[in-house]
Amino acid sequence: MLKHLHLGYTQNWYKGKLYRSYNFSRSLREGKKVRKKIMIPVGPLSDEQVIQMRLLLKVAKGKLPQVLPLKEVDPLKEVSYLDVAVVSSIWDQWNISSAFKVSTRQGKLSTSLVAKILTINRCLHPHSHYSIPKWVKGTALPEMFSFPLKKLNDDKIYYELDKIHKNKEALESFLFQETFRRDPESYEFVNYDLSTSYFVGIKCNLSEFGRSKDDKGARRRQVILALMINDKGYPFKWDVLPGNTAEVKTLEDNINACVHRFGLRQISLVFDRGIVSDKNMELVDKKSLKYISALDKDQIPKIAGEELKALASLSPENIATEIKVLPGFREFDEHFYFKDLGELFSKRYILGINPELFSNERKGRQEKIHLFQEFLPSKNQELGRARRNRDKSATERAVVDKLRGLKIRKFFKKVELEEIKVKRYLKNGSEKMIKSFLIQVPIDQDKLKASQLLDGVCLFVSNHRERKKGKFISSAKKIILAYRHKEQIESAFKNIKSFLKIRPFYVNLDDHVEAVYTICVLAYFINRYLSHRRKEHEGKDFLNSKELYAPFSSGKLVTLKNNISGEIRRKIIPLERYQIALLKNIGLEPLAMSKLPENLSQVKPM
Repeated sequence: MLKHLHLGYTQNWYKGKLYRSYNFSRSLREGKKVRKKIMIPVGPLSDEQVIQMRLLLKVAKGKLPQVLPLKEVDPLKEVSYLDVAVVSSIWDQWNISSAFKVSTRQGKLSTSLVAKILTINRCLHPHSHYSIPKWVKGTALPEMFSFPLKKLNDDKIYYELDKIHKNKEALESFLFQETFRRDPESYEFVNYDLSTSYFVGIKCNLSEFGRSKDDKGARRRQVILALMINDKGYPFKWDVLPGNTAEVKTLEDNINACVHRFGLRQISLVFDRGIVSDKNMELVDKKSLKYISALDKDQIPKIAGEELKALASLSPENIATEIKVLPGFREFDEHFYFKDLGELFSKRYILGINPELFSNERKGRQEKIHLFQEFLPSKNQELGRARRNRDKSATERAVVDKLRGLKIRKFFKKVELEEIKVKRYLKNGSEKMIKSFLIQVPIDQDKLKASQLLDGVCLFVSNHRERKKGKFISSAKKIILAYRHKEQIESAFKNIKSFLKIRPFYVNLDDHVEAVYTICVLAYFINRYLSHRRKEHEGKDFLNSKELYAPFSSGKLVTLKNNISGEIRRKIIPLERYQIALLKNIGLEPLAMSKLPENLSQVKPM
């Protein structure tokens, strides 16, 4: 019967107010006219009851709409979904959870799941551990992983940090095995370097005052991260060391790990100048490994002193043409020229020069010397007008501080102060003799010329000495290129510090500090993988850019309520074409589908 009826109403005004009385009525035709006949009087209805009555009629007529009017749908909540799902999917693609095998806690909030949540947070919006539970509430993580949100608190996180730390070695082995299995050639060269991070507040046993690469070690306690990555930039071993650990003393354990733990016996270790020492190079030789590094500038003249004399004639104005006719030098690219010095003292040396760097260093030094030479007359004029006696040591210190500030102290000889008398007339007409000084600081021409010979210059050192038919098997270009790839480890440290926000630390127990580093390394691993995949299809490296996850940030998960039926559903904001194409290109096709997993799309009525 209901399928022939519709909901109508009559209305009347009473004392300035409109009243409606509803009824179920039916249309009847009488000749050429159509009139309505009230079949079931209903009376006054609320707005919600009117919606329910109309829905009842549509059900009876089989016309229940699949798409509801917007006014009948209420958004209840919006949370981050797509960017979270991208990190989670990459984690799952590499099956990182399977690496957690030591003393792990199982259950809905297992050790591996907590590590996964912490890694996702580091990749997207790094927070302190106190703030992570609040951040999680604004994401789809509780629904994605079906865990009770109230159980994720700072106590739980600190408890799991201990477990994560115990799995560090297992994680290292896992990352090595997986990256080696997928690309053995990426382990021809292994990059090794160290970086410092500082502490704020409570002292950690690992933290010590030491030489800092970001000039903060003198003021804050710090720790050192020692990191090894393959030639594609993927990390597979890391250590956290006290902040006062000398760089040259960190290599031996990592050499042994490469040979005995990872079975890498056909690799070249690439490391920075600070790690170069005769002992370290001998250690690499003894393990039958190869190394590639460079010498500090003050070490270069001892090896290539005679070769440097050929550079004395170069000038900043004409270097672009002069460098092309240097005897023995070859072009690596338009920015770099090199000369293979061959084997000296059982090592292989390659001398290189960067024309642009040469000009910048030469001009920069000249400008600084000029600034000081302008400063000196003005300082002498000031001293010649002194109104009170000047202290000799304070006057000398002001000059030395100026030289140090310009970083040119070594190019000048000792400061010479000649005492002078300055006549001053007092208000009463009497005279007074003031003690002051005349400053002279001669330039040390020998040191200046020696430094100029090193402008734009570098010297590579290696034990790639094997020859075939009189020629080196490893070309000089290959050695230079391997050292240039060292920029990948510098990029890794930049990512960990600037984007994953490793510093300052908000934990102080040694195990917790090391666990935080482990999480950051895992996050960097995922960032590196995503940047590689995007670069393959977009031709740009987004690793250290805020754009790495930007295409996914608009993918929100929205909870909607059907006001007619009371049903609650979740839907993702529709993706744009470029987002769908990008997800497919980077191997995340399931996320490109508009349909959500069953556990996310439906929820029980509230």
